[in-house]
Amino acid sequence: MQKFSSFTLKIMAIIFMAMDHIYTYFSPAGVDIPIWFGYLGKLASPIFFYLIVEGFFYTRSRSKYITRVFSMGVVMIGVDFFIGIQNNIFLSIGCALVMLVGIDTAKNKENELTKRIIGVLLAIVFMVIGGLFTESSIFGVAMVLIFYFFRDKKLIMSILYIAMGLYVLTSAIGPNFIEAATLWDYQWMMVFAIIPILMYNGKLGLSNKFVKWMFYWFYPIHLIVIVSVAKLIAN
Repeated sequence: MQKFSSFTLKIMAIIFMAMDHIYTYFSPAGVDIPIWFGYLGKLASPIFFYLIVEGFFYTRSRSKYITRVFSMGVVMIGVDFFIGIQNNIFLSIGCALVMLVGIDTAKNKENELTKRIIGVLLAIVFMVIGGLFTESSIFGVAMVLIFYFFRDKKLIMSILYIAMGLYVLTSAIGPNFIEAATLWDYQWMMVFAIIPILMYNGKLGLSNKFVKWMFYWFYPIHLIVIVSVAKLIAN
C-alpha cells in the first residue's frame, strides 16, 4: 500500500516538525500545548532523513544539492543568533550528504585506490562531525546509514530502524518508566515514522522551483515566527 509521494511525505514532515517546535517553544511560555504535538514531532526527522537518502540517489547534481543545503545552514546560523536558539537541521543534512558521497566513492570499485581511501576518510570525518556536533546527533547518522545501505531491503531496514528506536527507549528505564517514556523521554516514538516511510511510492509528486525552495525556506521562517510569538507571549 504505497500511497505517498516525496512531496506528500515532505508536507507531512514539515507539519510534524512545526507541531514539535510549537510544543517546544510555546509550553515554556505558559501555553497549554498538548503533549501529542511533541509525539508527532518525533516523526519529522526520520522522514526528512529518509527523503535525503532518496534525494541523494535521484538528484541531477549532488554538488549543487550539497551546496544548497550548506548555504541554508549558513542562513540558519544567522537566524539562530538573531532569535537565540540552536536549531540547524541543515548542517546535519549537509554532513549526512557528504558522508554518503564518501561512502559512494569508497564503494565504487572503478575508482582508483587513492580516491576510494579519500572516500572512506571523508565518510568517517563527516560521520563524526554530524554525530557529535550537529542537531541530529549519532542517531541521525545511524538513520541515514540504515536508509542508505538497506534502501532496497525494506524488511531489514524496518527491523534495524525499529531496533534503534527501541534502544532509545532504554534511556527511560527506571522506577517511573511509563511516566518517563510518555512525558519527557519520548524520542523513541520516532519508530512510528517507519509507517509513512514504507508507504512511499518512489514518485516525486508535485515539483517545481517554488515547491523546492518552499521546503528549504519553511524551516527558518517557521522557527522565526514560532519563537518570536512565544517570546511575546512569555513577556
